[in-house]
Amino acid sequence: MTTEIVKVDKNGRIYLPASLRKKFGTSSFYVEERGDEIVLIPVRKRIMKYYGVFKGENLSAEEIDQLIEEKTEQLLRDEL
Repeated sequence: MTTEIVKVDKNGRIYLPASLRKKFGTSSFYVEERGDEIVLIPVRKRIMKYYGVFKGENLSAEEIDQLIEEKTEQLLRDEL
C-alpha cells in the first residue's frame, strides 16, 4: 500500500503522483464519500466506454457490470 500526501489547488484539483496513475493504468477515478473519508476508485478501461450511459444513477462498477450483462443477455435472447 502506498501512502502519499497530495494537496488540493484553488480550483479543487488533486494531482496524483505518476506512480499511482501508472499503477492503476487510468486517469479516471470514482470519488466516493465513506463516512469522514474520501476514496478514489480507479475506473477500469473496460467500463469507460459506458461512461455516461446511466446518467443520474449512483451505481458502483459492479452494479454497472451487472446491468450490462443483463441487457446483453436480453438482447441476445431477443435476437434468437
